[in-house]
Amino acid sequence: MKNLLLIAGFILIVLNTLIGLIISKYSPFNYLMVDLSLLISTVLIYFFSNSNISDGYKIGLTVFFAITGLAKVVCSILAPQHFQDNFLIVIVLGLISFEALCLFSAFAMKKFA
Repeated sequence: MKNLLLIAGFILIVLNTLIGLIISKYSPFNYLMVDLSLLISTVLIYFFSNSNISDGYKIGLTVFFAITGLAKVVCSILAPQHFQDNFLIVIVLGLISFEALCLFSAFAMKKFA
């Protein structure tokens, strides 16, 4: 089951890259941002599902990481093709930071429990 997460993430990344190469309106900036978002979400979900933390945290944060991953993908697709004054990139970075904060908080709670 845990390897299935890696395989699914890898397939989504390859599929997105192929779509980006085939469709001319899908800019390299956007499909590379989507690939990065998918990669980060896949790694977070895989890392968390393989940890020795309690099952409640695993289930809750896996669903949370999947939802925020979907939000990152949508923001990455809709983002303008420049870095300067790009608020959707700021939202993606904020989501990544919030995911990292949740991950560290879960491990800190495990440590004290």
